[in-house]
Amino acid sequence: MAGSLDTAFKNAAKSIVSDLGKGLDTKITYTRQVSPTYNTSTGALTTTDTSYANIYVPIELIKSEEDFGKETRQAKVYLSPNLIGDNQPTLQDEIILSFAGGNKTAQITDITTYRGGQTYLFVLMVSF
Repeated sequence: MAGSLDTAFKNAAKSIVSDLGKGLDTKITYTRQVSPTYNTSTGALTTTDTSYANIYVPIELIKSEEDFGKETRQAKVYLSPNLIGDNQPTLQDEIILSFAGGNKTAQITDITTYRGGQTYLFVLMVSF
């Protein structure tokens, strides 16, 4: 029974994220930093990035504040796991928000994961 319920939640979240994202016409490019390697002879740390482009997701603007003459915004990004290769987001990953005719690079500041026996939704708090 629990497996069926998890599958229902996962399918519902996937459908809602897709439908709301397309309806709101908000897209992101999600870049996942994977497999950092350290070269001991050069002292360089190298990361391999995997990008998932043109993903339609709902974005909820939370607040906007002035910070020393610059505007800082916070938003929530709702993301189903299938959109990022069924990976768990990390704070090192990068998101480029595409809305209102422009692109903004956002930093992930908090990750909330909704799951039962399987993960079905991520809510990412971002600043940009």
